[in-house]
Amino acid sequence: MSGALLEIEGLSCRFGGLLALDSLDLAVEPGALAGLIGPNGAGKTTCFNLITGRVRPSGGNVRFQGRPLAGLRPSRVNRLGVARTFQNIRLFDDLTVLENVLVGFHGRLKANFLSAILRLPAYAREDRRMHDRGLELLDLVGLGRLGQERASNLAYGQQRLLEIARALATGPRLLLLDEPAAGMNPNETAALARLVRRLRDDMGISVLLIEHDMHFVMNLCESLTVLDHGRVIARGAPREVQSDPAVIEAYLGAGLETAPLEGGHA
Repeated sequence: MSGALLEIEGLSCRFGGLLALDSLDLAVEPGALAGLIGPNGAGKTTCFNLITGRVRPSGGNVRFQGRPLAGLRPSRVNRLGVARTFQNIRLFDDLTVLENVLVGFHGRLKANFLSAILRLPAYAREDRRMHDRGLELLDLVGLGRLGQERASNLAYGQQRLLEIARALATGPRLLLLDEPAAGMNPNETAALARLVRRLRDDMGISVLLIEHDMHFVMNLCESLTVLDHGRVIARGAPREVQSDPAVIEAYLGAGLETAPLEGGHA
């Protein structure tokens, strides 16, 4: 797995008597657009929690750009270049849409506390740059006209886009998306797929996502890893995974076969 942006080797996680993740090996290459799929309880979100330092592993190693992540706080992992969204949306409901994005810049601030209190020129310049970049990110995700709206007033799909914008504010090289299409209608899902491709193609951000919408996954991701009961049961290109008997049996049965590919991922 040398040369990978993210390297996971033998990663395990046990909660009491439950083995949530069992010796996972996974590599995310630079420029990847990869998916992690499987039934509920397969260990997918646990994997994200282990990568980002929210949960400590029971065994194994996680490295980002060759640096071990074990024992690092989530904020430190984020500053190294790993950002994520959550299965359950986590926004500051009483803040505006733009203010939620500005929160994402916090870990990148160069001005110290005193310069902020005194409103020194260096802080004012940095504050303006963050404000302008925040507006750019909102435009990118399609929320450019809603910057002054309260986050709690957004529709569910818009809140998911806001989470992505806030994650992008941290300047990631790797973006972990946990069920980004959940609650979206087909038009919103199609727009999300275009956005994710743009993040990879135009901004050079590698993406690893968890998703249950098989049409979305099969037509967006270029590689898939399938988990069941904490173990990898298949990996490969979408067409290969789609026809794997073990995946069909363990995951969604014929549901995988009813998500036809729309080109590109043969």
